[in-house]
Amino acid sequence: MQRREWVSRYRDELKGIAILWVVLFHSQLTLPGAWDTLRQLGYSGVDIFFFLMGMGLYRSLQKNGELRAYASRRLWRVLPAYLPVLVAWMAVMYPTFGLSTTQVIRGVLGNLTMTGYWIQSPKVFNWFANGQFLFLLLAPLCYAGLSQSRKPATALVGLLALAMGAGLACIGQEQMMGASRLPVFLLGMAFGMEWPISKRRGLVVSVYFVAFAVGLTTLLLTMTRYRELLIDYGLYWYPFALMTPVLCVFFGYLFHKAEKATRLFAPLRLIGRASFEIYLLNIWMIELAKLFAVSGAGMWALLCAGNLLAGLGYHALIAWGTRALRTRRAA
Repeated sequence: MQRREWVSRYRDELKGIAILWVVLFHSQLTLPGAWDTLRQLGYSGVDIFFFLMGMGLYRSLQKNGELRAYASRRLWRVLPAYLPVLVAWMAVMYPTFGLSTTQVIRGVLGNLTMTGYWIQSPKVFNWFANGQFLFLLLAPLCYAGLSQSRKPATALVGLLALAMGAGLACIGQEQMMGASRLPVFLLGMAFGMEWPISKRRGLVVSVYFVAFAVGLTTLLLTMTRYRELLIDYGLYWYPFALMTPVLCVFFGYLFHKAEKATRLFAPLRLIGRASFEIYLLNIWMIELAKLFAVSGAGMWALLCAGNLLAGLGYHALIAWGTRALRTRRAA
């Protein structure tokens, strides 16, 4: 499927767009006119991550479905970057929170096991890593349900129904922010599959257009008239389950058309490959910026630029350290 190949081939560039959008969203920079609305929607960068993650995990499991190898590949990618930042954050920040001994134990273990967000541990570092970990655990089950079903479309509808049910169980809870991302992750896994209907180009384009229009209309209508539904009922996030696949295909198509200028996108590819490390540092940076009441467009621009450079350096360091550890382990 050509659309899947676009997204797969330019996966790093898409991740680069997503993390730049997230960094801009987390900053206090204000843009003129409609551009600031676009900035305020930057939280949807994580939806792009989850969609790409779903597609990547499906194709990874398709090549090698052995669970031990799957777990090893995923943990080697996540833990070397996550644990140093987490341990440093807890060492610096936990003494400032005024928690009891019991709360500290719950918080530390919740962060280390990446379950704290879901079980409401005190002072979780960030919800994204916890959501990512849960989806990594669910991916083999979802892959089995989709790949082994005689009717994969029915299986997908069933999984999406379960995901929506899990979201409804989180109404009014902080966990809604994570649970509402499960549908876009499932759609990413489905995007990694072969579908006979994908050969009907006109129909697919029409479906994409309608899905994006419905998602955008729902989001804007809720933001302007029914704001009480945004957080508690997840309508800040659910519309992007309809919009994210279209965004990924659209940008993948643009990169495909600009293939002759691929060298110009090298910085974006580097940022995309370091997106997880950039995100981890960004979370702590934003927390410290709020603590010290950082203000002013110039200062925020410097912080964002510094965040990107630090993330790129941290990614290079983690890649080097991981290679060294794996080589030593093999030896």
